[in-house]
Amino acid sequence: MAVENGRARRALAGLLGAVLVWAAAPAQAGDENIVSLARLWSAARATHPALADDRIDWDRALVAALPQLRDEYDEPSLRLAIATLMAPLHDEALRIGAEAPAYVRWPADGDVLEWLPGDTALLHLHPGMRDGGPPPLPARARQVILDLRPRRELSRAPSPAMLHAVLAQLIAEPLLLPAERYRFSTGPRPNTLGHWEGMTAGFMQMETQRLQPAPGARALPMVFIVNDTQMVPHAVLALQRTGRARIVAEEGAWRSRAGPVQTLSIGDGLRVEFASGQLAWPDGSAAVLAADRTLRMDRATGPASAPVKAALALLAQPSTPVISPPASAPLFPVRYGDEPYRDMRLPEHEWRMLAAIKLWATLDNYFPAKRLMSSSWDEALQRCLYKMAKVQDAHEYGVILQEMAASLDDSHVGVGSRALGGNSRTHGIGVVLAAIDEGILVANVTDPALLRSGLLKVGDDIVQIDGEYVGARLARLRAAMAASNEAGRWRKAMAEMLTFLPGASVTLQVDGGDGKRREVVLQPTPLDDALAPRHARPMIAVNKGIAYVDLDRLQAGEVDAMFDKIKGSRALILDMRGYPHGTGRAIAERLNVNDASIFAMNYQPLVTAPEASYGVQLAYPDFLFPARAPLYQGKVVMQINEHTQSQAEHLALAVEAATPVTFIGTPSAGADGDLREVVLPGKVHVWYSGLEVRHADGRQLQRVGVQPHIMVAPSVAGLRAGRDEVLERAQAFLRQDQE
Repeated sequence: MAVENGRARRALAGLLGAVLVWAAAPAQAGDENIVSLARLWSAARATHPALADDRIDWDRALVAALPQLRDEYDEPSLRLAIATLMAPLHDEALRIGAEAPAYVRWPADGDVLEWLPGDTALLHLHPGMRDGGPPPLPARARQVILDLRPRRELSRAPSPAMLHAVLAQLIAEPLLLPAERYRFSTGPRPNTLGHWEGMTAGFMQMETQRLQPAPGARALPMVFIVNDTQMVPHAVLALQRTGRARIVAEEGAWRSRAGPVQTLSIGDGLRVEFASGQLAWPDGSAAVLAADRTLRMDRATGPASAPVKAALALLAQPSTPVISPPASAPLFPVRYGDEPYRDMRLPEHEWRMLAAIKLWATLDNYFPAKRLMSSSWDEALQRCLYKMAKVQDAHEYGVILQEMAASLDDSHVGVGSRALGGNSRTHGIGVVLAAIDEGILVANVTDPALLRSGLLKVGDDIVQIDGEYVGARLARLRAAMAASNEAGRWRKAMAEMLTFLPGASVTLQVDGGDGKRREVVLQPTPLDDALAPRHARPMIAVNKGIAYVDLDRLQAGEVDAMFDKIKGSRALILDMRGYPHGTGRAIAERLNVNDASIFAMNYQPLVTAPEASYGVQLAYPDFLFPARAPLYQGKVVMQINEHTQSQAEHLALAVEAATPVTFIGTPSAGADGDLREVVLPGKVHVWYSGLEVRHADGRQLQRVGVQPHIMVAPSVAGLRAGRDEVLERAQAFLRQDQE
């Protein structure tokens, strides 16, 4: 599905350097606190409404907080680090730690209604009182004070039903409550926006409620008494905004809150609460709590208490509607690209820790195939943090991130930076290698000059490179190779083994199959975005009723002409042992004898704060549309192998849905989906699969690949004899119908 240009292909295959052994490492002092802070940073980064645009440098906030941490058992330093981290958010909902709250002093069976001077009704609607319906308001009431402060701890937030029933008696017109608005995120934007079919990040606004007046209701002046032990009900904000109510807030250690919050338990049970969303008015402006009077904690109630006296004083003053202040930012967020960190080469320690945490957080939230990993992503973070403290130079720093990314088990993963050779290792040897029978053989010579020279031939066994045995070199390189399966890991390691600095001279020891080893000295040539043809066969050919099409060369505008050329054939071989050029849907639509409408399912994580959304993924299909030309009715075979990856696998899924295809060869790479990118300090780029693609019927593709119906792999003898044994098997399979 991804459209990988030559630069991305080289990044995945050629920007990887020598690696350190990725062994388990002991935790460093304060490691648990670092991981705890990382979890908080990650959760806020994905969901906090204040981080919907780039006004806050969230990376720098973490870098400022990390030095506050000391020993992992030191909770005060963790609290200080959290406060430092969260400070730029200016979050009124923030609470660090759970202090024992104080509750209003009123008995559970106390009177609900008290009369105050001036026919003022004081309603004790303290959550935690005895159950009962809403009290009818006597006709003598001229104004009302509603004390909403809880009298005991509640296991969950009280239902607003009783309060709404009371308020319905006190309003003469419908009251529109503010709506909850949550930010959701879906990960970094894909590299190729023109080919993106998924959902980008944004806000989702929930349906709100319209409170209707009760029959015979009277609009009366109101004052609400609230405190910091319970969320202020939405209806209270709506009444204040219309000028029909005022608010007295009696606060203790924390401020009163009104919007949605989320709770994260980190460290040794330390609770951190912070905003999970916003309340919004119909015009898009934020609904915020602004009390008309704020008092110190008292928790007393009744005529002589300070909160009730303050409420009476407010009722004696004229009321005016609240005018929302002008927005300080657009009603929609504007997000720019990742910070490129251009001025960093070897980042300082805190910035290196940020790099590990940012990589972990991004993939922890947005890598859709995380559940398919063979190892723990959390443990990968801890190992990386330990190694970051010991980094000596920029190359080692990049290698450590490379090792961490390798544990993702995704063939789309690549890591590139200047220190890893991203701007220097631009030359290579123009051959394709294959691992066959414990040997590393030349499967194809793609450099025309090298082919003409005869220095390397198809079937040559590469024994050593610059005096190092190939097996040892591959074992060293493959440790840093992220791949969906072992075949893909070897494929990437073999490609990496063939890239060099410009001007290098490379000495190979080669066995041509005669038992004699020869030495070959080569000058690597510049890597080109255009891949040379894998063979000399025509792109389209028909022989004895069997058509052959090389999808590695067929262009998007040539599909209809291709079908015109093969329309008289009885069978078709699609050679997809390479990378296509956006032809998949067009080919499948001309093959769609199954009348299929869906050929693949795509899954993308959606991260937002409401608990009901935890683990939610967006799922959407890829469609086939009716062909505008005759369908091809012949039998179809597709050749696949470990080079069949991403867009090539997507093409295979489309053909699979359209026609009874037979796959012949070896399993595909198991890495479909678009390429996403995260940029880390030191200008280190990390790519990964941003979508998990599955078969149309929901079967797993990631890490499994398209499985052949007939398993065939090249042999050493076949290569040296110039045979394409996979193609021969496909032709034999199609000829058997005629025998």
